[in-house]
Amino acid sequence: MNNLNPLDTADIAAIVDEAKKQAQTFKNDKLKTNQIRNFYSAIAQIRIKFQEKKSKNLEGRTGYDAVKTDLIMLKPKLAYAAGRQAAVKANFYGFMTDAIKAVEDSKDMDKAMAKYFSLIESVVGYHKYFGDK
Repeated sequence: MNNLNPLDTADIAAIVDEAKKQAQTFKNDKLKTNQIRNFYSAIAQIRIKFQEKKSKNLEGRTGYDAVKTDLIMLKPKLAYAAGRQAAVKANFYGFMTDAIKAVEDSKDMDKAMAKYFSLIESVVGYHKYFGDK
């Protein structure tokens, strides 16, 4: 995922291409849709909080400021899932932690978060397209 690092300057077409490639890899790893959806659900909650705080723009804080802790706390959740399931450990854990790092390495955090949400949403869509048979 290094070609998307930092995420704020990544091209959206490159993000979608990376999502497609990773979704195919996850399918090959036999990663089940429910395993991805567990994390997507947590990310969807972060997205809601991000959008609410960004629209209010309280005291100059960014949307990222409001969700930084939640985003970082995804790392131990990912580690736990990777420790329990080989399909998560194979590639999903590394991809997801790299994506979080790509946000952390960005200068425009709100832009990076918006692209992070697009990346994860694209992965979910392509994974469903490729199927989890």
